[in-house]
Amino acid sequence: MADALSFEKFYNIINNEKIDTGASYHGINPFTGEALWETPVATEKDVNSAVLAAHKAFKTWSLMPWEERSKLLKKFADGLEKYKDEISDLLGKESGKTFPNEAQWSVPEKVLKETADVRIVTQYPPVGVVAGITPWNYPFQLAILKIAPSLMTGCTIVLKPSPLTPYSALKIGEIAAQIFPPGVVQVLGGDDKLGPWITKHPGIAKVSFTGSIATGKMVMAAAAHSLKRVNLELGGNDAAIITEDFDIPKAAQLASIAAFLHSGQVCMGTKRIYVHESVHDEFMKHFILIVKNFKAGEGFISPIQNKMQYEKVKSIYQDCQKLGYDFVVGSGKIEDRAGGYYVEPAVILNPPEDSRIVQEEPFGPIVPVLTFGSDEEVISRVNDSAVGLGATVYCRDERRAWQLAGSLDTGSVWVNGGLKMDPVALFGAHKQSGIGGELGPLGLTYYTNTRTVTYWKESVKDETNGVKQNGETVALFA
Repeated sequence: MADALSFEKFYNIINNEKIDTGASYHGINPFTGEALWETPVATEKDVNSAVLAAHKAFKTWSLMPWEERSKLLKKFADGLEKYKDEISDLLGKESGKTFPNEAQWSVPEKVLKETADVRIVTQYPPVGVVAGITPWNYPFQLAILKIAPSLMTGCTIVLKPSPLTPYSALKIGEIAAQIFPPGVVQVLGGDDKLGPWITKHPGIAKVSFTGSIATGKMVMAAAAHSLKRVNLELGGNDAAIITEDFDIPKAAQLASIAAFLHSGQVCMGTKRIYVHESVHDEFMKHFILIVKNFKAGEGFISPIQNKMQYEKVKSIYQDCQKLGYDFVVGSGKIEDRAGGYYVEPAVILNPPEDSRIVQEEPFGPIVPVLTFGSDEEVISRVNDSAVGLGATVYCRDERRAWQLAGSLDTGSVWVNGGLKMDPVALFGAHKQSGIGGELGPLGLTYYTNTRTVTYWKESVKDETNGVKQNGETVALFA
């Protein structure tokens, strides 16, 4: 019988063992500013031990039939469900919210050619030991997004959560240790040294990283030393396009949720809104009313998760105020308040296209609303960016909506329904927003290598350096 989990003590998990290194750190409750529980700081020796255990586990885990792996993953999901209240409480204290679940598949081999003479197939063997590195804004969901595909494809994983939000990931590791063989799932929390140790480790075959563009570039550079596979889901500056034929009150409602969910601390959240000039006034009437009813610390307007991000968001507010931009919601002033990193929701009307608030991702509850006149114009303005994570389009004309969506340089486009993630759909990126992707059958392939096998049936070797196929000689080498 599995031991009951304590949600007052936290450990790193290596080879299904609870590890306390002696040195510790703690997170901060963004609601109150108070220190949370002490957690261990992993050493380089811990990293080596975890990778060694993962390699040993990979030898048997990768050979296990995917049906058996699937059963264990479902058992793992049941284990997470058992502690959903405790994990939800952890998420509230370390980051401010919860988020849904996962799906599971395997990658079947693909038959490329089948004749009487030859069978050619592509196989998808697991890549090996995966390092999953997650950010602070969605510590539970993003940990599962890396664990589930790694395990389902036959990989083992060493997970490193953000030092700002380590708690739910460490408990995921404890639950996993009660279900999976030793070394299959391991979780290491630590300081700024831990990431480089992991990304440079020669025993890691792939790094799946979610976080900032700047850190993603460092991960990619570190991975280059051993040509590791990388999966990078980085920052975005997602735009919403609202055409004149859409239901404007509905557009205002959907866009407000997409922009202010979790105080804008969502990678795929709307960061800039483009409204057709003919319906701009009507849209603003509804949008302003909705946003003015949002109150920091209530509903989905949560505090900024950490002080560093709080200071960045504050600087963007101050920049907009200093340059005299039109705050139609909010004042632009942020008064530091005791007890948490709260920021007042704000809407900026028609700032310049080259302004910081339009060009940067604030990752906070502030959004610019701009007007456009033609589809060609708005497509050009949206695409004039170094990033391309996602976008939303609100357009009733189906042909026009598809044309708009197909013209945007982004990995995902949501049309007429807000930000609704479906686990069957790949979540990828263009430009500096990332490489590879997560979710869906295609997302699983990023956790595999490819192997093409060409099998000749009943072949007869010919003295002319070829094989006889139905009486004809086929050259082995061109």
